[in-house]
Amino acid sequence: MRVMLGMTLAVVMGVSAGEAGIPTVEINGGEYTNVNDVHISDNGKIFVSAANGMTVISADKLPADFLKSWNINVASAVAAERQKTEAALKNAKQEAEETLEYAIAAGSFRKVGGTVFDIRNPESGWVTYYNVKVIQVLDDGALVDLTPDEDTYLTIHVRHIPDTLADTDIFSFTAKPIGNYSYENKEGDERTVHDYDVGTVCSRDEIPDSVLSGQKPFDVIVQSGTPTVDVLAKLPESEELQGNGSGFFITGNGYLITNFHVVKGANKVKVKNSSGIYPAEIVKIDPEDDLALLKVSGQFKPLPISKGNAQLGEAVFTIGFPDIILQGIQPKYTDGKISSLAGIRDDPKDYQISVPVQPGNSGGPLVDMNGNVVGIVEAKLDFAAALDVSGDLPQNVNYAIKSKYLDDFLEQCPEVKLGSALSAATNTVVSSAQQSVAIVLVY
Repeated sequence: MRVMLGMTLAVVMGVSAGEAGIPTVEINGGEYTNVNDVHISDNGKIFVSAANGMTVISADKLPADFLKSWNINVASAVAAERQKTEAALKNAKQEAEETLEYAIAAGSFRKVGGTVFDIRNPESGWVTYYNVKVIQVLDDGALVDLTPDEDTYLTIHVRHIPDTLADTDIFSFTAKPIGNYSYENKEGDERTVHDYDVGTVCSRDEIPDSVLSGQKPFDVIVQSGTPTVDVLAKLPESEELQGNGSGFFITGNGYLITNFHVVKGANKVKVKNSSGIYPAEIVKIDPEDDLALLKVSGQFKPLPISKGNAQLGEAVFTIGFPDIILQGIQPKYTDGKISSLAGIRDDPKDYQISVPVQPGNSGGPLVDMNGNVVGIVEAKLDFAAALDVSGDLPQNVNYAIKSKYLDDFLEQCPEVKLGSALSAATNTVVSSAQQSVAIVLVY
């Protein structure tokens, strides 16, 4: 039907070759000479054929007298082009709706906890494993061997596997890492492995509009009849927010430390703590040691920085703001030990720590039981990289920059006046540290 419309317009609203019409016209800075054919094409635009070339262009880009000389009605041409455009948009919308319905039916929208994910989007953080083997089906999922062709087991736990799977079956899956899973093996020994969730397949009415429309790769949904708070909406300029990390005050007048990689590429930075939200200035950076010094206006409770080295096996903790979209903006406490006095490949800059950390913990303080900062939380060992190199998955292997490197960094900033380190533990160490931490918001 659209072809017939174009063909009719071309005959009625044009002049055939050999009939009079202005023979020369300038289009987009180029001159077309000895024009021999001008008519409305089947897409509603104007077709111009000349001795030195041809083009298709909107009627409003051509002189009115030129069009009139070739018997082209501008209003009709514009209407035809609009009709064609509307038809194309309608077709595109229909195709998008059909693609969306197919994705819903194919299980591309999955619910993990209180969040719906569009797993077609690579930013959702899901991983895919192929041809793995079910070791044992459990009530809450299954123990799975990632390397069934090898002599040793590389075991993980997977939740919400298909009901049709049984022990020894081979299958592939896409799932989200959600933490660790502990169980007791047949010998009575307790084991802890990584935990994954395939999620439950969502029907259309379970998927938030923001995810259906493609505005977000995931979003929180209503649980048990109670709306879940949209954390990002509570933050300033949430639509422009590019990322977040953790930080901590080191002086009472507003100097704050975080990682360089947290603020790298930032156009603007703000800092949020329990007393409010403050614009922040990036005062100094050290990309090599991954440190950044920020400054906000106001009075704050600082954390003292240790002048000495932590000891192997020493108890430490951090307070930070991991994964704020899912976990919220309240500070999160985790603790552990100094696992090694060196980082990846014996990097002397870092401690290896058993303190559990997640994206968003970066830049937070690593604090000893006296309340002194002994390090800055920096990174965790990447699951995929470790699996590729060693054939095994890391178990809670994380890293923090030693406070010595922070001290060296701050020596280059004479305007920063630090307090003295504490020498005795108190029962208020955690609550004191909590008052000194803040979310670093990057725009």
